Amino acid sequence: MDWIEKKIDAIARDRSHGAAQLANSALRILITLCRRSKGKDLEQLTSTVRQTALSLAKVRPSMAPVGNWSLLFAHRFQEIINQTISLPKAKQQGVLLGEELLAQQQRFVELQVKAARAILKNCKSLFTLSYSSTVESILLQSLPPGCRVVIAESRPLMEGRRLFKNLKHIFADLRMITDAQMGLNIPKTDIVLVGADTILSDLAVVNKTGTYLSALVSHTHGRDFFVAADTYKINAHMDSHNCILESKSGRELWPQQEKQCENVYFDITPPEFISGFVTEEGILDLAGMQLHVEKWEELYRDLES
Repeated sequence: MDWIEKKIDAIARDRSHGAAQLANSALRILITLCRRSKGKDLEQLTSTVRQTALSLAKVRPSMAPVGNWSLLFAHRFQEIINQTISLPKAKQQGVLLGEELLAQQQRFVELQVKAARAILKNCKSLFTLSYSSTVESILLQSLPPGCRVVIAESRPLMEGRRLFKNLKHIFADLRMITDAQMGLNIPKTDIVLVGADTILSDLAVVNKTGTYLSALVSHTHGRDFFVAADTYKINAHMDSHNCILESKSGRELWPQQEKQCENVYFDITPPEFISGFVTEEGILDLAGMQLHVEKWEELYRDLES
């Protein structure tokens, strides 16, 4: 296994980072590829970049940003190559391209933090679950003082505890609950804010298991349910009917009964339960997000042609 395969395998096995962070890792692989490539000509370098991007696009099927940012890199790198520049120049431009896309990812988070302030300015109590780096940034920078934050731990690896640890010295009124207590706690909160690993073409949301249940409880009790997800989390190829949900070993649930345990990591939240999306374009409703689905459908067609 060469270094590229090892890096891609690390993304495949990663259980502690969300989609946005893994997309960042994918871009760094492509940057390193441009730096370290031993290809003898532009054609070989282009082929390696494209194949690596395609491999990254397949490695985490429930996490659209990993593939989207990788394929965008490959698409724009091909445009650079089409200018018929030298191999050293192409490698240099590839590094600069990757750094530009990493900066764009960070700008997206900053814009989402800004957008979230509109829906959180009067919030006195918020519920979330699992771990999302975007949600963490929003909570740290957009919540009003004194807001109560409740976090569901998110079995089996307890990603919610990571968010709790990162926030415990910031928020005086911070609570951790088991996933089974969502039905008790969400009715007492003003708003539910979750991350997303993928937005499907029918605008359903793929996220860590428990998200769908939190949406159902929110809907039943008339609570707003917002999804923090930039438009690069759209997978225009998949909908609720053909979506691939990643499953992991039952050993994580109960080592002694590994073969009898089901351990599906993600679930699907239907669009009718979603109040809006916190994106780099502001707060989008379903119609606004649908326009971005159509843009990704067009880009996919260009990449496949």
